[in-house]
Amino acid sequence: MSSYVSKVTQAGQITIPKSIRESLGLGDEDFVEFTQVGDAILMQKLKASKGKVEAIRRKIRRSGMTRERVEEIVEETRGRLYRTKRR
Repeated sequence: MSSYVSKVTQAGQITIPKSIRESLGLGDEDFVEFTQVGDAILMQKLKASKGKVEAIRRKIRRSGMTRERVEEIVEETRGRLYRTKRR
């Protein structure tokens, strides 16, 4: 296992080290997913294609759902999945 240090910018951004980007096959059009597990964060390449992500965004916009509600649903789902995996 390797360890890297990255500084968080004022905008809350970090740089993913080149060796990690290369090992995950991350390009400038890819998405990553962050999952909090206790005090640690797991980052992984999002497997959905950009086209799928854009289709989901369009459906959400058309539904009138707010960003806050989407984030709420995502957090609720993550919590349920986390509890299910821990059993």
